[in-house]
Amino acid sequence: MRFVLRVRRTLAACAAVFLATCTAACASTGSGAEGDGGVTVFAASSLTDVVETLNAAYDGGGKLRINVGSSSQLVAQLQSGAQADVVITADLESLDPLRASGLLAEENVLASNTLVLAYAPGNPAGIAALGDAANDAVRTAVCAPSVPCGRAAERILVTAGLALQAPSIEDSVRSVLTKVSTGQADAGFVYRTDALAAAGTGVGFLPLDDPAPNRYPAALTAEGAGNASAAAFYEWLTGSDAAAILAEAGFGPAGTGHTDAP
Repeated sequence: MRFVLRVRRTLAACAAVFLATCTAACASTGSGAEGDGGVTVFAASSLTDVVETLNAAYDGGGKLRINVGSSSQLVAQLQSGAQADVVITADLESLDPLRASGLLAEENVLASNTLVLAYAPGNPAGIAALGDAANDAVRTAVCAPSVPCGRAAERILVTAGLALQAPSIEDSVRSVLTKVSTGQADAGFVYRTDALAAAGTGVGFLPLDDPAPNRYPAALTAEGAGNASAAAFYEWLTGSDAAAILAEAGFGPAGTGHTDAP
């Protein structure tokens, strides 16, 4: 009987320790990020590479929970109830639905980006000018008009008086870049930063005359405004340290863009 009682007491003590451990663990991984200092960031796909650098640089690294997608996809997710502390889109227009819904607490323009015409490794189609993308013998990829890179491409083409012939329509700039880098497309409209990031794959590009380079706004959501960790990250993101990282990745200043060759 004494052995049974000792076993029961030992099991009870272990259960108490286990419960306390679970409670602490659950508290540290809560969605409010108050335990681990985590911050949920929704970032446009053209930020895929640099947002990882930002994550590594901020407050010791690894504090960001990152969701990358096209700006329109990210906005749709937030409108459908997805939770994020900070959202960064590839143009100002993308945030309009969130502004109208009162889902944003504060926003600031971080940087700018210019569209370029990327061409496949080895330039098999001999792309030498913007007009080549409109040649019906050239396989050209472009973003859908519902996303920032698509709006930018349309702006450039209209200014030049050109129209693409049966282009491959993609849902994000990274999809366009993949088509070009793998040779599935001869040319594609991507951001300068994407083309620079793909230089190691053999992708080349032509700078374009973009009348109004895309400006990238970062917004602190209404939900994020109540999270001290998110507010601290947003302040850092809109400061000089993050600006230097963005510039190193090829982004232009908040009010301008690049038109120079690499």
